Amino acid sequence: MSNAEKAKKSGAASGGPNGVLNGFSLPFFRKRAAIYYDGFNLYHSVDAYKRPYLKWLDLKALAVALAPKSEVVKRVVWCSAFRPQSKSKLKRHEDYMNALKARGVTCRIGHFVSAIDGCNACGHQWHLAIEKQGDVNLALSIAADAEDNLFDVCYLVTADGDHAATARYFKERFPKKQLVLVCPPGRYPNKHIVPFVDRVMEIEREHLEASLLPQMTKHRTRFFGPHKLIERPEAYDPPELREKGHLKVVVNNG
Repeated sequence: MSNAEKAKKSGAASGGPNGVLNGFSLPFFRKRAAIYYDGFNLYHSVDAYKRPYLKWLDLKALAVALAPKSEVVKRVVWCSAFRPQSKSKLKRHEDYMNALKARGVTCRIGHFVSAIDGCNACGHQWHLAIEKQGDVNLALSIAADAEDNLFDVCYLVTADGDHAATARYFKERFPKKQLVLVCPPGRYPNKHIVPFVDRVMEIEREHLEASLLPQMTKHRTRFFGPHKLIERPEAYDPPELREKGHLKVVVNNG
């Protein structure tokens, strides 16, 4: 065997440059990734598909689908808010949050406030529900986790230009860390955020289809407490279950 062949064989056995072996990066060479979801921005983009079953989305699985093999997802953060006007919607939102927690997702929850808006021409007035804390929770989560050095690559899932300030601060304060802008499905990259990111990617419908929560998810409210089963809302059942009408397969997250 020639020296060149020996060197090639030795390189393959040791994982090659940067620990890459057959297109796979060894765990101790992989970059740490963290993904931060602007909850309502993502929700409304998914809702535009008019396919309710896509809303029962496993954000941990989606994060893994978005990150390349050279990265390992270490942290997933979802920022949203509860809107208490509808009890049924609030229950569904709380169930979804607990299902995400069972998957290891960190949930930062804000609130809504009621405000009055009106028409200056006719004098008609109406109430508005305005989300509070969502953007701040997302920005502070990114800043705190970067300060604690919990990741090498930050994925910011939003199309909201308000997060241009978040992106600018992040790149100025942590220039050695990468920032990736992830566009919710059907949304364009926000022009105010793009100048501060290293790259841009988009969530496609195929990502959503492959990243759904199971029908049943086990959730533990206390560390040593009993498990509670969270059932996917019937309205969120995939089309094949609704069309066939057969018994559903109960799947949980172990």
